[in-house]
Amino acid sequence: AYDMTTLELDNETTALLAEMAEHEHTTLAQLANRLLTECLEDWQDAQAADKALAELERGEDTVIGLDEWESQLDAMAH
Repeated sequence: AYDMTTLELDNETTALLAEMAEHEHTTLAQLANRLLTECLEDWQDAQAADKALAELERGEDTVIGLDEWESQLDAMAH
């Protein structure tokens, strides 16, 4: 489900989006939605990474090696 939202973009940005949409054989709305979604997902990932780093720095979490991680995954699978 989508809510209709209007964005005000400068002429140069609109022209670049339109050019990119044409190149990718999609609509400007679909392209803008995809690009915004990707940007927001990247932002969420960065926020999660910042939170995890802060937890590590405060000693609230620890880092484990790949071998330990694989061992834990194997244990969960059995």
